[in-house]
Formats: sequence, structure tokens, C-alpha cells
Amino acid sequence: MVQIIPAILTNSADEFEKIIRLVEPYSARVHLDVADGIFVSNETIKGYSELEVVSTGLKFDVHLMVKDPLMQLSLWNNEKADRFIIHVESPNLDETIRELRGMGKGIGIAINPDTSVEALEHFIDQADFVCFMTVYPGFQGRGFLDHVVEKIKDFRKKYPGVVIFVDGGINLATAKSAVEAGVNGLVSGSFVVKSGNVGKTIAELQEAVQNL
Repeated sequence: MVQIIPAILTNSADEFEKIIRLVEPYSARVHLDVADGIFVSNETIKGYSELEVVSTGLKFDVHLMVKDPLMQLSLWNNEKADRFIIHVESPNLDETIRELRGMGKGIGIAINPDTSVEALEHFIDQADFVCFMTVYPGFQGRGFLDHVVEKIKDFRKKYPGVVIFVDGGINLATAKSAVEAGVNGLVSGSFVVKSGNVGKTIAELQEAVQNL
């Protein structure tokens, strides 16, 4: 079954908790976008402090869109944050991966839409999954970039056993395109969390891709 993970991207601690309450009944895991305004132009909540105080049974994929993820890891000693997604474009990536493994965290490697897939090759064996950005990162609600689908198809042929997620621009149509290309999981922000009916939207996404 294709995994569907709702995403939170916000600069408001109140909205962070509000979205958690919206998705809790329908998902065991949430994707939390953390942006510093440098690696990408948007800036979000810090994430680690909000996660410390919120009461939830959810697990979190923490997507670090920050200048130097390695410098932040000591702030994330939280069992709820059990997987981290770091960009192949980030500095000190080998050291960051080693540090995360030492912390007992799962690791995903994200790649931006225009970065060569060859950049992933050194890190594939060190990661639990890869995450293709299907929008230019930093904001929700951006359009799905179709050219990334071709990159995913080529990657899937070369690496049939690697778990692939996509992040960005997911709706019923683009979800189908991604899964047909070989994707195992979909990260969806505004389409799910701003839909007005989170449970119904997740179910519709699941139905759209279940027989592909």
C-alpha cells in the first residue's frame, strides 16, 4: 500500500497544534517542514521546541530545509521525531548521516527538482528512503513539476529496491503519476490539511493509487 503522509509547513505554533489535531485520527505519521529562511526563502517554526510541548502519539518525519542540518541535530532529542529528511544539497551530509544513525533516527535523503539524480548515488546505501521534491521547496500549494516524474522513472529502473517518496504538489492526478513512476509514498500538505475534510481526502488519495 502506498503510504500517504500529511505535511505541516507553518510559522505559527498554534497552527502547528491545530493541524496535528486535524490529522491525528487519520494518520500515524506527519511530515514536519522546518525552514530557516536561508536554505529556502521561507521561514517556519523551529519545530523542536513546539514538538517538546505538544501532546500527541504521532511520529514525525522532520524535513530540515536549513543551511546546516548538522548544527541543529542536538536540538532534536525527541522520540516523536524518529525520522529525518535531509537534502543532498546540504553541507556535511556524511557527518550528518552518521550523527543521525548514532541518535537512532531513520534517514531520508531529499533531492531538489533540478539537482542531478547522480548526486544521490553516494548516499543511497546510507539512507532508509529517498524523497524527490516535486515542487521547488519552501512553500505549500506550489504546482507539481512533471519533469521530476521522468527522473523518478529512471531512478526506479536503476534502483528497484529503494523506497521512494515524493513531496509537493500532490493531488489525485499527480498522485497517480507519481505512483505509476514507481513511488512508494506521498507527502501531501495543502491538498490534505487545507481540504476541510482530512480523512476523506486521505481516503480519496489512497483509492486513487491503490490499484496502480
